[in-house]
Amino acid sequence: MAGDDASTGAEVDAGGFEFAFDNEAFSDRVLRIEIVRSHDAAASGSGASRKRRREDAQGDGGEDIDDSSCTLMALMGTPVLRVNTIHISSAILAAQNPFFLKLFSNGMKESDQRHATVTIVDSEEKAFIELLRFMYCGKLTPTTEPTLLVDILMAADKFEVVSCMKLCGQRLIDQPMTPESAVRCLDLPRSISMASAVKEAAKTFLAERYKEFLSTKFQDELMRVPLAGILAILSRNRLGMESEGPIYDFLLRWACLQYPNSEERHQILSSRLLPLVPRALSMTDAVLIDHPSCIINFTIKREKCLGLFVSGVLRSQPFHCAGRGFLLLADRRMIEQVPYFGISIKMLEEDKEAVSGAIDYIIGFKTRPSLKFITKHCRATTSNIRRGVGCMIPWSKFIADDSHFIDGKVHLRVQVKVTPQP
Repeated sequence: MAGDDASTGAEVDAGGFEFAFDNEAFSDRVLRIEIVRSHDAAASGSGASRKRRREDAQGDGGEDIDDSSCTLMALMGTPVLRVNTIHISSAILAAQNPFFLKLFSNGMKESDQRHATVTIVDSEEKAFIELLRFMYCGKLTPTTEPTLLVDILMAADKFEVVSCMKLCGQRLIDQPMTPESAVRCLDLPRSISMASAVKEAAKTFLAERYKEFLSTKFQDELMRVPLAGILAILSRNRLGMESEGPIYDFLLRWACLQYPNSEERHQILSSRLLPLVPRALSMTDAVLIDHPSCIINFTIKREKCLGLFVSGVLRSQPFHCAGRGFLLLADRRMIEQVPYFGISIKMLEEDKEAVSGAIDYIIGFKTRPSLKFITKHCRATTSNIRRGVGCMIPWSKFIADDSHFIDGKVHLRVQVKVTPQP
């Protein structure tokens, strides 16, 4: 049943038994619904759907296990918050759903009793009732809001109601989403029918909604958007700005909130997010870790250098060394009416826990014909010095000397070493 069958999203003819739903006169069983708290379920490790657990087992070389009943009974033993009961027809449910077919016919003790029991978490309760109703009539309420549709889709996946999964998926694609429902859709497991199509619709919604994602009115919302959503926003919008600095500031704030672990945060930033920012000054091979020393390579395209006549300055994304933030700047400056190409390293505002001490800077250019980095500037100073340090090359010499440009780019190497005070 896995896959992305994006066929019809029409209502399903389930026999028109809506009149029998929770009607004692047309029921032969009572379904006892035990409801536990979501966090208790998470602690028991029972949140995975039947298919996801089966995929995990197969991925580890296991057999294709059939644990339809185990999926719902895995919550047994957790504290029960409350119990609801509903009258059901075993024949109708067994005809529509493999789980109930097994529940009523495979020798489980419930099959010989009037009462059957399932255990769900409180966040699934409303969706589960809607799913039961669907199995009687093949319909969903036309006004079902997007977040509930996601909940019903997840319940349909858990209970293997394929027709409901397809209907929910098609509605999520066809109807307007909300930020909350779009974020939920991004987390759908690939085993769910139409998962890829629904995720694509969610990404399109988020990219369109947050075209102006640096606007202050969206900041609180965006801090709750997961990585997949941020990637969609960055990759699908043309972020034309004079400076990429505000984008970097946003991404750093978002990453600090989403990824408290510094190593994971730096990995996500350097490998997933920063490459999508349309940079004027590109950082490559960046060592974005709080280490006492770091070596970082930068490249600047020739056309960006020529554009300094207009924009005046190019900025890299921040990098960190020993708890301190740094920024590389490239600019065109005038000294006594003579233009110069300047490269400088500027220390950012101090973090509260930043290390104090001596700082050594080395700036090198890769040049022809050796294609090796040649040191252009060395400077030893202290962390108390806030102004930038760097070097300058006469503009005419810089532009005319082709040895500075390799494959149409200037290649820079910056070395920073912080020696903490004793």
